[in-house]
Amino acid sequence: MKKSIALSITIGSLIRKLSLSLMIAGYFLSPCLAQPKKVEIVNNPIVDNDRERITVRIKVKGEEDKPVMGLMDTDFSLFVGKFKGQEEQEVFFRTQDWKSPEETIPPPAYIIVLLDMSGSMAQADSRGTTKLQGAVDAIEKFTNLAAARGGNTQVAIVPFGEPGGKCPGYSVDNSTLDKFFSVNDAKLDNQLDNLTQLKPCASTNLYQPLDQATRFLSNTEDSRFYPPADSKQPEPRLSIILLSDGYHNKPNGKQDFERLTKLFKSNDKIIVHTLGYGLTPEELGKKYGLGRPATRKDIGRGRRKVPEAEFVDQDTLAEIARLTGGIAEFSGDSQEIAQNLQLFLNSLLGEYEISYREPHPERGAKRQVKVAVKSPVNNLQIISEPKPYTIGIFGRSLPLKTRLSMVLMILLFLGVGGIVPFWFWAKGLKAQAMEN
Repeated sequence: MKKSIALSITIGSLIRKLSLSLMIAGYFLSPCLAQPKKVEIVNNPIVDNDRERITVRIKVKGEEDKPVMGLMDTDFSLFVGKFKGQEEQEVFFRTQDWKSPEETIPPPAYIIVLLDMSGSMAQADSRGTTKLQGAVDAIEKFTNLAAARGGNTQVAIVPFGEPGGKCPGYSVDNSTLDKFFSVNDAKLDNQLDNLTQLKPCASTNLYQPLDQATRFLSNTEDSRFYPPADSKQPEPRLSIILLSDGYHNKPNGKQDFERLTKLFKSNDKIIVHTLGYGLTPEELGKKYGLGRPATRKDIGRGRRKVPEAEFVDQDTLAEIARLTGGIAEFSGDSQEIAQNLQLFLNSLLGEYEISYREPHPERGAKRQVKVAVKSPVNNLQIISEPKPYTIGIFGRSLPLKTRLSMVLMILLFLGVGGIVPFWFWAKGLKAQAMEN
């Protein structure tokens, strides 16, 4: 009887462990987490003539343009052909020539974090901490993660809000925007600490800070954001993260949004990610007994009305992100806010990398490369648009000292083998002329 009871307990324990393992496996194999929908080669391929190799960096996106992480080298294929797409062939690469987003050195990046400082940010979130403190903690985790990845990531944290009453407000202009710190800089930590000492008291104006930040990053005269054409520096990633717990409550909102839309379209290299901090419209509708998701028309006082401080315009935040190819997330939990910021970082800097040997290295020839990614879910291949590149002079170039030495040797050879014999010949002719 005792053996039977012990056996039953052991079987029950194993069943629970097996169930947990299956749940974890099912979580990681979920199509919404791992199924690629779009593959993109970022910028043009890098041609390294010294190493005789081509390098491509690749972004893989899934549902809602979210980055797909966790792919393996066997999920990727490369196809190289002439510039017009003729004679295309698959090019094989070694495992050591493939890098995951965690292994690649991130490209340089300039990120502006617009932090809402409206009065509602002083309220508590679902965990009981103030939204301002939760946002600052999340941003700190974001910068720490970016620092751990390496590379040159510059972040400017810019509080924003319209003045009103005794509140001085938090203006956004070129001087407040141009305060970038490296994610490794202790000054950034000090700035985060100082933010928690500020008092959220302003009113929300979403469009003016976005307009100003977009125009600031679109300055093509600034070599930080737009390196010269002959520069060997890679183009930096430019991004704005808008973190807000409110809605645009200024007049002429429709016209302001239309102008912002045109600005986004003319500056398509700038990605805007939006992060709503608060209850969703569905949660607000349930909380205040509306029987449907809350809208701006439900803002007010009294029964079946949503307090102004609690309403977050989820639809507008989502539309802003969609217009720029960014990601829109929403949460009332500070820990989830930190996870969402990590998602934004993966979207911005999470790039796979493959280097390969050019199959037909003809000097000056034009080529194009495509990348195909196989979905771990259904084995379908998602193929990128082709990216062109031009082959230079393959082969290692000699060091400068060696080249200078060769030039001096050539000059010496010409001097000894050319000038000296000519001098003796001229001297002999002169002596002969004097004898005559």
